[in-house]
Amino acid sequence: KIDKFVIMPNHIHLIIQITERINPFPTINFNISNVVGKFKAAVTRNVGNAFMHSEKNQIWQRSFHDHIIRGENDYLKIWNYIDTNPQKWKDDCFYTE
Repeated sequence: KIDKFVIMPNHIHLIIQITERINPFPTINFNISNVVGKFKAAVTRNVGNAFMHSEKNQIWQRSFHDHIIRGENDYLKIWNYIDTNPQKWKDDCFYTE
């Protein structure tokens, strides 16, 4: 379940909630690495091929940053960070006009 997200020009922020439920795909281990990998693959299939991605023009970086949310205060802090991130884009070190 995605609780909050924002798509920035060069990155994405998500709060992903992995809940316990009956796994309809028992051969797939639903941990964060697999969930992010499946997400990247789905986006690449749907839009990546339009850009003819290559080593020179990759869509995704090889890794990702994750953080386990521990408690309501941590959740609210991260939710707020995601919510306000677009307003801070011009201050980002990768910002270009």
